[in-house]
Amino acid sequence: MINGSNICDIGHRDQAPVPLLSSFILDCIERGKDITEGGARYNFSGVQGIGIANLSDSLHALKGMVFEQQRMSFDELIQVLKANFKTKEGEKIRARLINRFEKYGNDIDKVDNISADLLRFYCKEVEQHLNPRGGHFTPGSYTVSAHVPLGSVVGATPDGRLAGDRLADGGLSPMVGQDSQGPTAVLKSVSKLDNYLLSNGTLLNVKFTPATLAGDGGLNKLADFLQAFSKLKLQHIQFNVVNADTLREAQQRPQDFAGLVVRVAGYSAFFVELSKEIQDDIIHRTAHQL
Repeated sequence: MINGSNICDIGHRDQAPVPLLSSFILDCIERGKDITEGGARYNFSGVQGIGIANLSDSLHALKGMVFEQQRMSFDELIQVLKANFKTKEGEKIRARLINRFEKYGNDIDKVDNISADLLRFYCKEVEQHLNPRGGHFTPGSYTVSAHVPLGSVVGATPDGRLAGDRLADGGLSPMVGQDSQGPTAVLKSVSKLDNYLLSNGTLLNVKFTPATLAGDGGLNKLADFLQAFSKLKLQHIQFNVVNADTLREAQQRPQDFAGLVVRVAGYSAFFVELSKEIQDDIIHRTAHQL
């Protein structure tokens, strides 16, 4: 990841300098250097950790299935994953991995603490590296919509996810459908991670049903929820307030929903202009009630 980013930096420096933009950036004129050469006062590079929920859920399930319950060996689990659960007992194993092991996003310490350890390791590793402009790398965790195409090239995982399926959206969001204890539990899980280490930013998606925020009572509940978010010292949160049925109708009759705007990840977009894969991802996000 670091090497790939540095190759891009070198390519920009050698093939695509930006002198006009550089003239508006602090210290570039004084140093006589383009921003691609390190002329700017600050020269950070940001990279993103994606699939943290999948990794922590997978490690928790693997630990339970193989080492604690000893229902199968590590090699046997690997073979089931390589076969994408299409073995004699594959579906039963997948159902157990999904349903019998706790998941990140439900305020359960033994899973959330794995996520926290993984995130801390990732951040400390990233911060050790320098880019060609003389700046440090800064860790972040926001997928925008990359969790969909990246998931398409990731094999089956021990959390029960099938090969090619999307990874967890957002960055710090739970895996789709696994946050079953309500939105406050999601906040509490995210608060156990060292959010301040993610100096390049984070992303947490939350979807509410329109009914739960209706009227003054709904707005008051949302205000209380945001106060809890602030008290827990989280970095970022964004909302969609829409029914999944409405989004499915928009897929079927896009001409009738041309003005339907949704929050994707760090930006808003007209729903009908998104790819089918991103539309499906938004539809499948857990719809919470307060």
